[in-house]
Amino acid sequence: MTTNLLAHSRDQLDYVRAIRRELHRFPEVGTQLPRTRALVLRELAKLDLNVREDVGGGIVADLHGPKGGSRIALRADMDALPIQEESGLEFASEISGHGHMCGHDAHTAMLLGAARLASSRIETLRAGVRFLFQPNEEFQPGGAKAMVEAGCLDGVDEVYGLHVWPGQSTGWFGTRKGPLMARPDIFSITLTGKGGHASSPHQCIDPILAGSHLVTALQGIVSRRVAPHERAVLSVTRFQAGSSYNIIPDTAFLQGTVRTLEESTGDLVQAEMQRLVSGLAASMNVSAELDYQRGYPVVVNDAPCTARAVNILRGISDNVDAGIEPVMAGEDFSYYVNKVPGCFIFMGCGHCDADGRGGLHNACFNLDEDCLSWGVAALTGLALQT
Repeated sequence: MTTNLLAHSRDQLDYVRAIRRELHRFPEVGTQLPRTRALVLRELAKLDLNVREDVGGGIVADLHGPKGGSRIALRADMDALPIQEESGLEFASEISGHGHMCGHDAHTAMLLGAARLASSRIETLRAGVRFLFQPNEEFQPGGAKAMVEAGCLDGVDEVYGLHVWPGQSTGWFGTRKGPLMARPDIFSITLTGKGGHASSPHQCIDPILAGSHLVTALQGIVSRRVAPHERAVLSVTRFQAGSSYNIIPDTAFLQGTVRTLEESTGDLVQAEMQRLVSGLAASMNVSAELDYQRGYPVVVNDAPCTARAVNILRGISDNVDAGIEPVMAGEDFSYYVNKVPGCFIFMGCGHCDADGRGGLHNACFNLDEDCLSWGVAALTGLALQT
């Protein structure tokens, strides 16, 4: 049956590809997705679904299964990135500064294809299916949180999501039970000293010197305070200070991210950062302020749901890795699996150079559109649980 499912999904390819290209040409960012929402609603209206247009900012569509049965939710994110596309595609973004460089156009198109295919097989449903179309995955606090708080998972027993993954071949699927994606925290540090002429540093309190010491000290948190068997990343990605070669500035600004796979590890890193920042202020006579914002929770795949998903995927593809390494990127899919058991899955889409050009969040990102059929087959298989 799953072999037939892939064949029937390939029959959907022209439809799904056309939807994906339409979305790709007109990307929208964050929560302001009027054109994208209109397209999704237009396509859902062609199916026998119970559609709710605004559930926490997202769209929810129900395909009813056996009376009194369980319900499975499938999620796709709809938003693009604030990035100028440089792919050279004939259907490249027509919106300056906006681009679908993370594949959410493919996610939305594949879920519409799965809704179409599952609707045609309603007699085989073992459970009801809820299709979730979510805005604002890219920016915290994320669209998933608002949708969950608005009740998008009420009555749902399991939830599944899929993300395209460049660098892996079309037909590949990867996932794992337990922690899959990290908690992506954001930090900002403002150092305030006393500016003055660069020829008289003894009359100043140099925030650049203090910041340089702090960048070095922060790296010791992961190497010396986090247990070796735990995973953590701390990256300082911005260091801004000064306006001229001959002026010691009053302030310096640092920003970066912390990625962890255990909530307790993230809490430890935050506490250690505060200790270091406070200590630096005392030792170097600067004012130091840490603004630490916790990101999405860790994405933790439920073991039974993951086992079921892997079994379904192996009925579609002979290239399924059920034990991939965790990924230190974040995903607000975590809000769904914190509410009900579920599983998040990566899907190969090809097209990534060895140097990363063409990868996710890259201006040249692209995908092998043949992967769309595999995604429709996977999502439909999860919906039908076959």
